[in-house]
Amino acid sequence: MDDTYLKRSRAVARMVFTANQLFRAVTAVVRRFELTESQYNALRVLRGADKRGESLTQAELAERLIASRANTTWILDKLEERRLIRRRGHSDRRKNLVEITSAGQRQLARIDPEFEKLLNRVLADVSEDDLNRLLAVIDKFKFE
Repeated sequence: MDDTYLKRSRAVARMVFTANQLFRAVTAVVRRFELTESQYNALRVLRGADKRGESLTQAELAERLIASRANTTWILDKLEERRLIRRRGHSDRRKNLVEITSAGQRQLARIDPEFEKLLNRVLADVSEDDLNRLLAVIDKFKFE
């Protein structure tokens, strides 16, 4: 094993560890609002789509969430039960248009300050330049 292999291996191990730590931290925040991390992400994606005037089908949302369509259906069922999202009907549920409700917007508005505190704490020592470099490096990853 050469030095490059060892450095890459160490970098991947640190990224996986960091991703797990971030996942736990985000989950701890959203659990206080009785959401899973996946439900929270779905609401955030739908809020962004709403701000852009974009309509998303359930299948398109699944792609953005990097989730199976079946899992997305479960996520949306739970959010719909709480009236945080609404589906505009289609005979094929995957083609339903999905939108965030005003209750969903209010729920995110309650979570946002807590999420911002988390970001401020976790990224306190990370400069704007560091963030830009990090994003640029992540954009170089190849999985195909």
